[in-house]
Parts: sequence; C-alpha cells; structure tokens
Amino acid sequence: MKVAIDGPAASGKSTIAKRISLELKIPYLETGLAYRAVGYMLLLRHPEGLESVSWEDIEPLLSSLEIIPKVGETVVKVNGREVNKELGSEEVGKMASLVGTVGRFREYINRRFRELIGNGQAVVEGRDAGTNIIPDAQVKIFITASPEERAKRRYNQLLKAGKEASYEKILRDIVERDRRDTQRKEYPFKPAPDAVVIDTTGKTVEEAVSLVLGIIRERKR
Repeated sequence: MKVAIDGPAASGKSTIAKRISLELKIPYLETGLAYRAVGYMLLLRHPEGLESVSWEDIEPLLSSLEIIPKVGETVVKVNGREVNKELGSEEVGKMASLVGTVGRFREYINRRFRELIGNGQAVVEGRDAGTNIIPDAQVKIFITASPEERAKRRYNQLLKAGKEASYEKILRDIVERDRRDTQRKEYPFKPAPDAVVIDTTGKTVEEAVSLVLGIIRERKR
C-alpha cells in the first residue's frame, strides 16, 4: 500500500507519518528533508543567506545528496555523512522554502522520490505527496492545524531541543511560508482532490494517528 500524507509546516504530519510507517511496518519517505538538505548545503556556501534560489544554484549540489527511506525514519546523507540532526533549524527551514519555489528542482526531486519508491509500499509525507509525487496512492491524507497551533508546536519543539526560539517570529515565518507555498506559480500547495482532510488543532498525536489508521483500514476492506 502507498499512503500519501500532506500538510503545511508544523501541522504534525511528520510525527503522524512516522507512527503510521511503524504501525504498517513499511518504509517512510519524509520528502521535506530533501528540501532541507539542499537548503543546508546552500547555507554552507552562503552563510549570510540568500534572497532567492535558482536551479543553477541547486544543480551542482545534487550529486552529493542521498535519501534512504526506512521503517519509521528517513536518513539523509550529504557526501556520505548523515546530516539529519543539522536539518531542523528555522534558518534551514526558510532556505528549504526558497528551494521549493524552484520548479525544475521539484520536477527533479519528485522523479527521484518515485524512483526510490518504485512499485513498493511506502508512507510518503510532504507538501505535494498526494498531488505530484504519488498521485496513485491508495490513501491520501491532508493534515492541517491553525497557524497559531503550528507555531506553538514548533516553538515547544525548539525549546525541548535546547534552542532559542521566538513564538512571534515562528508564527510570522509560518504565515509567510504558507503564503509563498500556496501562491507559487508552479506546483502550488493544496490538498489532492481525493484527500481526506484532518484538522489536528487541539488533538493529541494519538488521536490523529488513530483517525489516519481508521481511514487506512477502511480503504483496505
């Protein structure tokens, strides 16, 4: 079975997708890590940041990128070194959002994702999993939550990791990222027409996972 789980930043989709992968015992592909990895590599070259990103900036970096879906996790390597721990910062997230505006990269990486999955089973999580990566998925879920709820989750996540954080800044960044993603000309961010939308505002992870598993079991019948 192929399961596509979409949703905006900090909606809880990654946590839910990992749990679904573990429950079903099938590989988990966290597509956003590829964008973050490229953003991370760009920041290494441009520590001061960039106002915009082009395909010409990205293409030379791609031969260094390795993505390995496993049950319950996706391992990302750059030049053979695992970099997952370096990909969680807000700076990397903002750069990843710029990377996502480059249509040629989205086409390239979506092809690469499809090659990774092939005809096998997978839980694919990201921002256009059900619309552009695996539109043939038997189950498509769109996880959402209010911007305030998502900012609170990201804020608490950063504090728990021992990092400094500003709730107000995180909220502004989330609202701006939503605006940029939904209004981009190529691959605008939106639910697949046949996706089931689940609003996780006020819900626990266990409640959200239970809802998704219920949908999957129903589709299996």
